[in-house]
Formats: sequence, C-alpha cells, structure tokens
Amino acid sequence: MTQIPKECKDCGLVSTRLIGIKTTRKLRIALVGQPNSGKSTFFNSLSNFKVNTANYSGTTVEYHITKINIKNYQIELIDLPGTFSLNYTDIAEKVTFDILTNINQDFKVDGIIQVVETVSLPHALVLTLDLLTLDIPIVIALNMYDEARIKGINVDIPALEKILNVPVVPTISIKGENTLKALLKLIEKIEKRSSENLSDNTIQDQFTVDQENNFLYRSSFAKEELPFVIKAYKKLWKNLVEDIFRTVNCHFENCKLVPACLMNIEKYAPSNKSLAQVRDEILKLKSNIVISVSSFVFKIDKPRPTFDDIADRVILHKFWGYVSLTIIIFTAFYLSYFIGNWLADLVDKILGPFSGYVDNLASNKGIWEPLIVGLKEGIMGGIGIVLPYLVPFLIFISILEDSGYIPRMMYLMDNFLKPLGITGRSVLSFVLGLGCNVSAIMSLRGSTKYNERILAGMVIPFVPCSARTVVIMSLVNGYLGFIWGVFMYLLSLIVIMLVLLGVNKFTKNNLPYFMVHIPPYRMPSVKSVLTKIWLRFKSFLFTAWPILIAGTIILSYLSFFKLDNIINYAFSFLTVGILGLPENTAIPLIFGILAKEYALVMLFSSLDNQAISSFMTNLQIFIFSVFILLYTPCISTIATQVREIGLKYTLISIGLSFMAALLIAFTLGRVFNLLGVF
Repeated sequence: MTQIPKECKDCGLVSTRLIGIKTTRKLRIALVGQPNSGKSTFFNSLSNFKVNTANYSGTTVEYHITKINIKNYQIELIDLPGTFSLNYTDIAEKVTFDILTNINQDFKVDGIIQVVETVSLPHALVLTLDLLTLDIPIVIALNMYDEARIKGINVDIPALEKILNVPVVPTISIKGENTLKALLKLIEKIEKRSSENLSDNTIQDQFTVDQENNFLYRSSFAKEELPFVIKAYKKLWKNLVEDIFRTVNCHFENCKLVPACLMNIEKYAPSNKSLAQVRDEILKLKSNIVISVSSFVFKIDKPRPTFDDIADRVILHKFWGYVSLTIIIFTAFYLSYFIGNWLADLVDKILGPFSGYVDNLASNKGIWEPLIVGLKEGIMGGIGIVLPYLVPFLIFISILEDSGYIPRMMYLMDNFLKPLGITGRSVLSFVLGLGCNVSAIMSLRGSTKYNERILAGMVIPFVPCSARTVVIMSLVNGYLGFIWGVFMYLLSLIVIMLVLLGVNKFTKNNLPYFMVHIPPYRMPSVKSVLTKIWLRFKSFLFTAWPILIAGTIILSYLSFFKLDNIINYAFSFLTVGILGLPENTAIPLIFGILAKEYALVMLFSSLDNQAISSFMTNLQIFIFSVFILLYTPCISTIATQVREIGLKYTLISIGLSFMAALLIAFTLGRVFNLLGVF
C-alpha cells in the first residue's frame, strides 16, 4: 500500500494516515432553494450513495444528509425541503425555517448554499434577502446556467456579487459542473467570516440616509446605492423585530426569527397597528430592492426557439397534451411490466435450485422446519416477486420527476380535476402515490387549501402504489394478460374520480387559483436517478422486507400447528361467502393490511409450491386482485393519515376503501361470471 504524505499545502491534506484523512473541523452546510431549482440534483452531485434520510423532530417531514471530507473538514451536507421564502406557509417550509434559525438547538448551520434556477433569479432574490437577515455565510449557486444562456438570459455575476456582498457561482448540477467550487467558496467565506463582518460594519457606517429622500419610500435605487440599501434593510428587519419582542414582553436574546415575526405581527402584537404598518412598508422596500437588483443584473435577449418551446406546443396542447400524457404513462407501465417479467423469470431460474435445496435441508427438522422454510420464502418472495417489478417502476417515476414532466402533468390535469374538488397542485401527490401512498400523503402539506388537503388525503390510498403494482404485474398480468393489468389501473382511476366527485358534492370545496412553475426539460442524470431509487428502495429493504420475512415465518408456524385453517375458517364468510374466493385466501388478505405485497407473497407461500392456476380460477384471481387494489390501506399509510389529516378522516377513508373494495369486487365478480368473461 502506498503511503499517503502526512501534509500537503497544495491540496490541503493534513495529518493523513493509511486509513485516509483525519478531519480537524466539522461543518454543517444547508442547501436551500425553491422547488424545481435543481437543489436535490445539486445535492446528489456532491454526495455518494451513503445518504441518510431523517425526520425532523416532532414531524414526519424528511430531509437528506450526507457527509463529505474536503481539505481538513468533515462536512455534513443537508438537503432541506424547498421553500419560496422564510415566511413559511406549510410544515415542510417551517422545517427549513426551524433548521436555519436553530430554533430547538438541535442544529447549528455553519453555512448556506442557495441553489437558484438561473431563469428564475428575480423570484429567488426574495428568499435571498430573507437568508441575508440570518447573518450566516452564504453562497449563491446559479444553477442550470447553460439552459438560461440558451434562452437568451444573461446574468451580470460580478455586479450581483458586489450588490449582495455574496459569492455567486454558475453551476450545472446535472453534470456536476462547479458544484464543488460553490462548496469550496462557502468554506472560504466561513474561514474569513470575522474579517467579512468587519467589512460589513464599515459599509454600514459609510451609508447615511438622506432625510429628504428617505430610501424606505423610494421605488428604485442606483446601482451604487444597492449594497448600502441592503445593509440598511437588514438593520430595519432586526430593529422591527426587537420592537415586536418588547411589545409582547419576549425575552429571547440574539433571536433569528426575524422574517417569521415580521410576517406574523398580527399574531404577536395584535393591538399594535403601527408595527403592522411599518412591516408593510419594509415588505414594499423588499420588493423594490428585488426589482432594482433584477434590472441591473438580469437581462433577457430575444431567444431563438428552443427544444422546450417546440416540445411544449405538443406536451401542453389542450388536446395533444392529454394524448401524450396517456402515451407516456402507458409506456412507463408497459416497460415496467415487460422488464419485471424478464427479471422475475431470470430470478426464478437462478433461485429455483436453491429453493429445492433449502426444502430438502428443512425436511424432518421438527420445530425448526417452519423457521427455515419461512425464512426462505420471505427472502425469495422479496427477491423473486417484489424486486423485479418494484425497481423498474421506481426508475420510471424518478425519470419523470427529473425530466421536468411532472409540473407539466400538474398543469394539464388542473382543469380536469377542479370539478372533483382538487387542483393541479395535488397531482404531484397522486403521482407520488404510484410509488408510495405514505410519501404522497406527506407531500400534501404544501396544499394551501385545508379542505383540498383533507380530501386528497382521504382518496390517495385508492392510488395503486408500487406494492399494488407488484400484485397487478405479477398476478394479473402474469395470469390474465397485460390488458387486464391496464384495466386495473383504469378501474382505480374511475373509483378515485367517483369518490372525489361524491365527497366534493357534500363539501362544496371552493378552490384557489392554481399556479405552477414550469421548469425546462432536463436529461435525468444516472446518479440522480439511482440515488432517488435507493432512497425509496431503502424503506422496503430495511422496513418492509424484514416484516415480510417475519410474516412468512409466522405463516409457516401457523401451518405447522394447524392454526391457519382456524383463521381461514373464521373469515370464510367474507372470502367464500361474499367474494367467492378459496377459504385459505383469508390469511394473505390479513397480512395485506401490513403491506399490500405481503398478500401476494403470503398467497404464494400458502400454496406450498402449487401453481396458482391449479388453486384459483381466472375469475377468482381477478376478484382477489380487485379487492387488494381497493381495500383498507396498509398500516403505515393509516398511521400517516392519522398524523396528516386526523383520526376522523382516516376512519372515513378506511371505511370508504373497504366498502368500495367489497362492493366493486362482489359486483364485477357476479357480472363477469354471468357474462362468462373468464
């Protein structure tokens, strides 16, 4: 092994050993930005696959963390939820605010990288001014800089740096271009923080307000004035919040809650109208600063038609847009089915001999036989049944997200969904539901309308998540054909529409106007897609799969002690009497409440290596699949619903899903039987 030098001034390595670099200081760097700014792609370009997902204390809001060793620093990089300003309007934005302001003392952010979509710089400056009030070292990453240049947008970076007194780095995060440079710039700024603060004070002292032409009431500023105006603006924020604290007898020292306090003066000091008036004047000043800065640094030339312009003429067309939407979704599901079948057959050929070997090994082992067989069934069920269909589906969902198509889908669906009581804002949540209902319900926190959030939270469990997709592609497509698999998704869509229409009829939900930022089309990076797949797959690998294995072991012992027959008989009034299914489908349906894929694995496990076609007719396979598609959501979804929409609406949602599953499975079973469909 080659000995690493103990010290190198050029690359910054210090005190190194054979095991690598010994870091001498830890830094916590936060990535902050608006939604669709490319913040997560920026994060992925700097991270490896050692990314942890954490829940913020007291909430279910997730953020991602990774650790990077640079020079003599160990950097904890945090990808915070997207926010438009520090005036938070939902729980996810509040988590970003809490972490940046270190409210509960769990986090102390040493520096901030604000990731800005270059074409949206004027909008992002609103957040920039909020971040400057925190007095935390900051670097601005002008992301997707290449796309902005193609659109004819030019940013005067030196002028922007001088005005804000903040380093600005043009980046192309999807290629990893200059992302590390932005991080190194921030480290340099942190190291020089003491001298920088001295410079700030000097600038502030040089600036005096002209009493006859008070800058607070001016609508525009000269380019040379702006650095001083921004300094004075920051001071006004702090002075006003101190007045609020005095008014409400607040005793916080060195508090950083400036933006939130200002935006909630009516809450903190409801009787003080003068404070609210000053607040409004400062917000007007903030708007005037943003307009002035943008006019000097942000220029738009006449662009030539781009690929985005040409593509959107079709993708966002009032007719062809819906045709393309149908084709894209259908293609994604078909390729997931095709690839999943190929992988499932490949896994079966590889693991087939191993399964027989384990069965022979377990025979005549007494009380240990169910343990060995159950362990084998759980492991092979995850590898052979779940993974072949889950992974391809997650790939296509991640590609759609990173390509910029999801916001366009939201735009297309808005007019279609308004009569049902929701706006295009909820479309993203329903799309996320195709991956996991839990993350879909959590994403509803961004809904500005409370009734819309409740309604969508009740109906999202009807969306066929990846677990249900495994059932559809493995069971329905495998035994009944691909067309019947498509029918299951159409059935789910019809049920969602009917439930939304029915509930909205009673609630009469008045919806706000919907606005969505349409990002440019992007070629998804392999690393970004793989990272997203890994983060979503981890929940199955470390949470669902162990429970699945435990479930197959329990089922093996139930069968060993002849208890499975008792349980199946107890629920035969439902399985046999109403649904017309074989009696021993009860246990798989019960385990399906833990997670929908468990129902499929348990069904295969209960057959004791028999073919399903010899155990169930095609009609019974169809009824079983319809019931799994619609009935009670999994236990993790139920827990998330209770946290997000409350116990009352969760119980209503469970009742609706169970009754819909029972009614539709029973009705379709009887009708198809009479028509001789199968």
